[in-house]
Amino acid sequence: MKRLLYFFIFGMTVAVAAGENLLPNGDFELGTDAPTGWDVADGLTSFWVMTPDRGRILKLDSRPRREQVLTWWKLRERNTKVTPPVPDIPVRELDSVGANEGTFIDSQFIAVKPGQNYKLTVDYKGKYKPFVWIKGFMIHPKRGFPVDCYQTRLEPAGEHENEWRTYSIGFNPTAKMSKTDRVKVRIYAYWRPGIYYFDNVRIEEITPQEMAVLIGKRGEMK
Repeated sequence: MKRLLYFFIFGMTVAVAAGENLLPNGDFELGTDAPTGWDVADGLTSFWVMTPDRGRILKLDSRPRREQVLTWWKLRERNTKVTPPVPDIPVRELDSVGANEGTFIDSQFIAVKPGQNYKLTVDYKGKYKPFVWIKGFMIHPKRGFPVDCYQTRLEPAGEHENEWRTYSIGFNPTAKMSKTDRVKVRIYAYWRPGIYYFDNVRIEEITPQEMAVLIGKRGEMK
């Protein structure tokens, strides 16, 4: 019999079999105009795209000119239906958004359990190193809404522009901040300016023994 785990999706408690992905739509396959459970791609620096070999994936592009990207983000705040501009890729890399703010996509929140160890896994392809953040939150005791209180990150190696690789880290948010009750994933691309590809983002519960192995191999490829 499979052991059942429980996690939080939009205020509901959902049972999940042990070993399954706690992060909804981590393979980016579900959705109509945007991947279900993730931010909407902006069409200039972030893209939800179909590929012939892997299905839907997430693509981030940190090459466009910073001024163009900031203008575009402000425009999208007022009207999400506008057509994205043609990217302006500067000759000087320091003028790109990747040399400054970078670009990112966030997942929805999922609940975490006190004392539990977790594993974050991602498939990545790209020439440069991105960050895949785990960002933890707690409910502010007076204001009653989530505030950030914990973070760690997975740093997939670059130098594999034409080959997918799988990377994992272990993390325990409540060991660092006991009041953490939920986390989200932030997929972030910055320097150097380039195109970054992501697929199969997973968060799983793991044992202390599995955690020890991941700590010993932190940042290594599976």
